[in-house]
Order: sequence, then C-alpha cells, then structure tokens
Amino acid sequence: YDLKLKSGYVSSEASGWVKYTGQIDINSEHYKSLKIKSGLIFYIPDKHQVIQKNGNRYIQAYLFNLTDTIVSIPRSDATIGNVENWLLVNNNWKKIKENTKATCGNSYWTQKLEPNYYISIQFENYDISLGNKKVKHKIKINVGGQMLESKEVWAKLYENQFKLLTKK
Repeated sequence: YDLKLKSGYVSSEASGWVKYTGQIDINSEHYKSLKIKSGLIFYIPDKHQVIQKNGNRYIQAYLFNLTDTIVSIPRSDATIGNVENWLLVNNNWKKIKENTKATCGNSYWTQKLEPNYYISIQFENYDISLGNKKVKHKIKINVGGQMLESKEVWAKLYENQFKLLTKK
C-alpha cells in the first residue's frame, strides 16, 4: 500500500470514526482551549495525530454541542456522515475525500447529541500523512444543515501525490 501511495494514490473515501460520547467537562484542557464557548463547535486540538499500534493514522477531533438544543448527527454504522477532506493545492482548496455510500440501507441512523455533550471522532489520514510535502488540510462536516469547518492542519504528501492533485 505504501508503494501505491508513493506512486501518487490518494484515497477518495473519507471516514470519521466515532470513538465515544461524553458530557463536557468545563475543567478539561480541550474545553479550556476553545476560543468560542457557544454553539456547535468542531474542534481539532494542536496534538491531533493518533497512530495506532497497527500503524493506522487518524486526526483526533471533537464535536461540542454548546447550544441549548439537541443536535442530530448523521451516522453510517460506526462513522459520522457528511464528511469532506480538503487540501490547499497551488492556492486552491480541493475536495479530495468524501463519505462513500453504505451498501446497506440499515447502516444509516441519526445520533442525538444532547446540549453540553461532545463526540470524540477520529478521521483517517494515513494516506496523506507520510510524505515530505506539507500542505494545508481541513475537514468539513455537515451537521443539522450547518457546514462546520475544522482549523487547518498539515497533511504530508508524497511528491507524486502532490503532482497528481495539481492535475485534477
């Protein structure tokens, strides 16, 4: 697979795995580091890269519900729905990944996120985290008709990946 990546391959599938849901702790480092403490907040911490024992790589993110209403989160099995990954290539943002459709209609469901609760999500980024060419990366999720955009983080592309993305 690594040779495939070095030759220029970038997966077009975006996956955000829901790890857990919990009540917001106002004394937590994540809560304290939020610039805005109201509304629906899509947050990626500074130390966001997760590397599993098996080598899989993820961007750790959180979705905070700091509203006074229940928010409906689109789900497909263990993943969050309506995810897009964007890279800044030659000063243009390009959508490079999005959710794929499930093969079974029973996979789709809606999770309710109560006020003052959050979801921990890990977004796969193995294929865009191993090269030497740094490019800006952001993730977008559509929740309740609202497009939420993450802060910019760094993707690390192989040279051939970057070259192929500039041609698209």
